[in-house]
Amino acid sequence: MSNQQKLSAAKNEIAAFSDMYNRMLKQCFEKCVDHFHDSELSLGENTCIDRCVGKYTETQAKVGEVMSKVTAQMQPAQARWVEG
Repeated sequence: MSNQQKLSAAKNEIAAFSDMYNRMLKQCFEKCVDHFHDSELSLGENTCIDRCVGKYTETQAKVGEVMSKVTAQMQPAQARWVEG
């Protein structure tokens, strides 16, 4: 893999992580933060955000595992298609 390909792959990975983080932030904030009257989050808001972030990251990890398995299964078929 060339340096340009490595750089491109790293940029894509950063963009994907940034997108995931921003979606998680938006969803958890909208779900958990009820009001802006206090300068700090309430105990309930903190608990909600903690659970939301935990579930979101756990789900993303499971999706990543499935995608890796599917990609690994598809690679031999793609190689045959390219060769054929």
